[in-house]
Amino acid sequence: MVKHKSLSSVLVRFRFDGDKKSEIANLTYEQYSNLKELPITVECKIVTNQKPTLSKSDVKRLEKKLADAIAKSKSHTQRLAE
Repeated sequence: MVKHKSLSSVLVRFRFDGDKKSEIANLTYEQYSNLKELPITVECKIVTNQKPTLSKSDVKRLEKKLADAIAKSKSHTQRLAE
């Protein structure tokens, strides 16, 4: 991955399975990539000219949840590989 992409902020619209509406947030490219890979993500795309619906503190909580979900996913994958 190109280093500058991980530091760039992108506006992302996403929705999780079970959610009725999409959320929009400023995320790093790395956060966007991780979010897009989660099995519960049913919509995830970079958008323009839209206002974020999540605050910076909401994004920080989302980042923690993403890290936990990715760690669990990797653990599950590693167990399956054994």
